[in-house]
Amino acid sequence: MAISISTPPSTPVDDESQHTQTSSSSLLNFRQAISLARKMCNDLRPHTKDRKWGFKSYSSCFKATHAVSWALENINTEESVAVNRLNQLVDYGLLAHVVDPSKKFRVGETRRLYFRMAHADILDKEMEQHETDFRPCPVKGTHLIAGTFGSAIGGGDSDSIQQQLKNVDHILRQTVQELDDTRGQFELLNQQVLGLISQQISTFVMIFLMHIYIIILLVPSAGMSWFSVLGLAVTLIMSTRYGCRCISLWSDIESRTIPMEELVTDDESSFAEGIIVRNAKFFDRAPTTRSMASVISKSIRSATGGKLVRKSSSMREKTIVSREAYSLPDVETWPHRPLLICANTPVSPNLAPDYGAGPIPMGIPFKFSSDLFEGTCLIRLKGSKSDDPDGDQKYFSGRKRIFQSVVQGCFKEEVPVSDVMTGHEFPRPLKNLPHTFILKTATSFIGKVTPGANICVHSDQPFVEVSLCGSSQVVRGDEPGNEPDIRQCDIQEDCSVFGGRFSKGDVSTSRRKRLFSNPAKCKDYTFDTETVYTFEFYQNIFDAQSYSLDLGFAKIGCSKVLNGQPIQWLGKMRDGRYLWSFQIWHEKLLAKGDK
Repeated sequence: MAISISTPPSTPVDDESQHTQTSSSSLLNFRQAISLARKMCNDLRPHTKDRKWGFKSYSSCFKATHAVSWALENINTEESVAVNRLNQLVDYGLLAHVVDPSKKFRVGETRRLYFRMAHADILDKEMEQHETDFRPCPVKGTHLIAGTFGSAIGGGDSDSIQQQLKNVDHILRQTVQELDDTRGQFELLNQQVLGLISQQISTFVMIFLMHIYIIILLVPSAGMSWFSVLGLAVTLIMSTRYGCRCISLWSDIESRTIPMEELVTDDESSFAEGIIVRNAKFFDRAPTTRSMASVISKSIRSATGGKLVRKSSSMREKTIVSREAYSLPDVETWPHRPLLICANTPVSPNLAPDYGAGPIPMGIPFKFSSDLFEGTCLIRLKGSKSDDPDGDQKYFSGRKRIFQSVVQGCFKEEVPVSDVMTGHEFPRPLKNLPHTFILKTATSFIGKVTPGANICVHSDQPFVEVSLCGSSQVVRGDEPGNEPDIRQCDIQEDCSVFGGRFSKGDVSTSRRKRLFSNPAKCKDYTFDTETVYTFEFYQNIFDAQSYSLDLGFAKIGCSKVLNGQPIQWLGKMRDGRYLWSFQIWHEKLLAKGDK
């Protein structure tokens, strides 16, 4: 919602405000801040306008350089004093950055930052409501320029409404997550039922062929009685009837399954309508259109397991390299024991220049650079020995999440969105894997949820790869200097920088995931070299502290399966080049790694 600033009557700054110009250490009270903000709002009106950068728009804002120049002329000629006054207005919520409310002015800042003022009528209203002086305090999350619920100070009603809206939003998000989990469980059950039926069909085929062999070849030569032959014929007829019922059940279940590709539409309303129409037809008995031969053939292939590979990627032509346990620091020196986060140095020797091959901070941002990407990364693991325990506590409080990773930075060359992947890869085979049927079920489910996924579990170098933009919970692009702080608890989605159907900024997160997960849908979108991109990923399944998967009904340990190999947080091109690659080790892996 664009914020238009109307011009208030020209009001000179009072004597108290004039007195503050001569002292660099004094703090403005609220009345003084309101007066200063109203004058600043009036004087900067010629510079306040909607600004556009690429496909992205910032409404009713001015450059930080305009604000600093105004402060030098009207507050104090010393830049440090002028910047201090502007930051006090930021603390009161009278002035804020267009993206990150916590971002402040800095002495010597050269980047093009955009700020905006509160509405002039809000300033007048606050001036009337607050007659007493008090010292400024940082405003956490609520600002006068936040929109309809404007008054952040003394606005009890608006605070209550905002809290109610946050509660409703939290409940809705939980409901959506629970519905997604339920749908996933149903899909897994559906795949398991199909697998069991396929095994039954295969058994029927073998029994049928065995009876035919007995009746045609053995009966004439063995001289069996007609009573025995009649028994074999009845058994053959009953097994045939049973097999036909299995085939009919297979076809019926498959005809009622909704392919994920059918749910990926270009219009959000048609997407919802398609679900309703499809579900309405779900309970109608679908006719069996498959031939018996095709069903039997498919069931036999399903029962035998096949090869657990989906869409082999060209990047698999290159050998996977990974850092091994013997190259790690001694476990006694791990600052976050039993965990260790480190750079995967074989793929990029100088990935984290400030930390080299040693431990990487946990809970605080750190810089990294590769041949394709340069930026900042933040990794939070619930229950770990964080370098910022207060920040972790604030982030995980009231949430089911137990893992968060954020990457923010710029690409060094223009690359297609469809070619940037994330996931896990291992240079050695996995051990103690579940039955092929279970892995096939999981692979099929992931493939339906994420059409562009590349999955290979049974191989000498297993890997799971999905689209980075299609799997991240939050994706946004910003003009350099106007990106959000990755340490904040709630990073907002904004993909308008991609243009096209994203240009209006009204594409939901779920729709963005569907579009970017399908390579055919996102082939026209690219990452440029000028935009600062932010990718946030979080989940509540992998528990790093115990190194296990929490499926809700059971916990599955990962150390015995991974064969001494760690999981990763990586970004990678389809051609094999890495954007970043960080390993998350647990001391449970060391014994296997040494072997």
